[in-house]
Amino acid sequence: MRTSTLITGAALAASAFASPIFKRDLEIDTVYDVAYETVYVTETEGVTVPVTVSAAAATTPVEQSAPAATTEAVLTSQHYGHRHSWSKAAQSSAAPVVTVVTSEAPAATVASTTAAAPAGKATTYQQRVVDHHNVHRANHSAPALTWDTDLANTAAKIAATCVYAHSMDVNGGGYGQNIAAGVEANNVSAVITELFYNGEVGYFNNLYGQANPDMTNFEKWGHFSQLVWKGTTKVGCATQYCSGGLANVGQYVSPHFTVCNYGSPGNYAGEYAQNIGASLNKPTQNWSYNL
Repeated sequence: MRTSTLITGAALAASAFASPIFKRDLEIDTVYDVAYETVYVTETEGVTVPVTVSAAAATTPVEQSAPAATTEAVLTSQHYGHRHSWSKAAQSSAAPVVTVVTSEAPAATVASTTAAAPAGKATTYQQRVVDHHNVHRANHSAPALTWDTDLANTAAKIAATCVYAHSMDVNGGGYGQNIAAGVEANNVSAVITELFYNGEVGYFNNLYGQANPDMTNFEKWGHFSQLVWKGTTKVGCATQYCSGGLANVGQYVSPHFTVCNYGSPGNYAGEYAQNIGASLNKPTQNWSYNL
C-alpha cells in the first residue's frame, strides 16, 4: 500500500519542518496575512461549505513518501513547508459569514475531459472550487476534477475546529489536503489560483518529466503539484469563519480557515513524471476567472 501524506500549510501553520517564509504576488511584507497548506491523508468525509471570502493566506507542502501508507502518521516522514502572503483589493466589506452547502452540486462545472469549459459563471462556492482547479489542470493535460461531498464534509469538520493545522485522519483519511487561512469563502478562487497555482507553478519549470524531482524547493511548489496531479479525480473544500478566533495563526490573519481534500492524493515519490504534465502555455488566469 502506498504511503500518501502531503501537507501544505496555511496562515502561518507550522509544518513538520521549519518552513521559510515567502511572500508572493501583491505583497511581501507581512507573513500573517494569508496562509494555506496541502495534506494527503487516508480518510474522507464531512460536508460544510461556506460562501463568503476575504483575503490572506500561507502554505506548507509535504511530499508523499514512497508507496507505503496514506495516513497522517506518514506526514512527518517527508515534510517540506513554507508560507506565502497574498492580498488583493477588498472584494466586499460584508462581515465574514459561513454558508453551508451540503448537497448542492457544482453547476455543471465538472467535466470528464481536460478541456471542458465552465457551463456558466461560478456563482456557488463549489463551482468556484471546481472551476479554479480545472482551468489549471487543463493547462497540464490533467483530467477535470469533480466535487465530492464526502471530501467536503470532512473538510468542513476539520475547518470547524478552528485550529489551523492539518488533520489527516478524520473520517478515515486517505485523501490529500491543502489548507489556508485568512481568506473568506467568497474568495476561495484566490486561494486556489493565486496561492496554490500562480504562486508556485514557476518553481516547477525545470522539473517536468522527472519521476523523482529535486525536493530542495518542494515547499515552493508542493501545492501546485497536488493541484495538477493527474491521478487525483475529485475535490471537496470548506471555509469556516471562526468568530472566536483561529488558533495557530498570527494576530493579523483573518479568522477564516479553508480546507481542501483531494482523492486520490498526489505527490507520491517516483510518480511525478507520469502525473504532472508540462504546461500547454494557455493564457494565465487570475482569481477572477469565471466570476
